[in-house]
Amino acid sequence: MTTETQDKTAKGNGGQTGKGKQPRVISDPRDIAGLVMMQIDAVNTKKDELTIATKGLSDTAKQLVRAYAQQSAAIAKLQKQVNDLEEKASGK
Repeated sequence: MTTETQDKTAKGNGGQTGKGKQPRVISDPRDIAGLVMMQIDAVNTKKDELTIATKGLSDTAKQLVRAYAQQSAAIAKLQKQVNDLEEKASGK
């Protein structure tokens, strides 16, 4: 395994890491395990960030739905008042 796996998202790097260095060959299983654990930690960190962002979006959506429902109710109430006033005016 090489450290090149960390830079797979950098396209067209010609077998070099993003810093222009040759990839380092890792043969010690402890080094490989350490590299894998670092990558897992990075994925977990991104996952946590995405979870927080998704929760924030969900909370915002709930607030928007609540505000929309309140505005719809207020509009319906105003429409009823207008209709009642029109009926009174036409009945005179």
